[in-house]
Amino acid sequence: MQPSEGVPGTLVSLSMEYLVGWPRVEIAGHVMEWSELKLLGAKPESEEIRGEELTWIEDKILQFRVPDLPPGVYTVIIHDDKGPPGEPVYSALESSAYLAFPPVWPFIFRSNQARARLTVLPPVKSDSSER
Repeated sequence: MQPSEGVPGTLVSLSMEYLVGWPRVEIAGHVMEWSELKLLGAKPESEEIRGEELTWIEDKILQFRVPDLPPGVYTVIIHDDKGPPGEPVYSALESSAYLAFPPVWPFIFRSNQARARLTVLPPVKSDSSER
């Protein structure tokens, strides 16, 4: 994860191997849904492709901004949901369809979350009072 620390609002990039679904990021109970995140292809030839159009098992860069949290060390949980937000039927049907194709089983039956550490730093105070 780059950077692994920052003030609220800092853009963080996290390399994700085999990200297959619609990610959500959770930090200290604050959840950032798919629409608040940005996905980029990890390969130079796919950097300009929109996140939802990337190959489903392609390695990706997940970007998000550090939420407004008090300073401290936090666990970042990346949920790799198997379907679009609010579509549990789609998720179930998609996962069921892949069961008929054994080569993808390692991607379907793996844990659907990853974890990383993030240090939130205190906001930088401006020196406007020293005039």
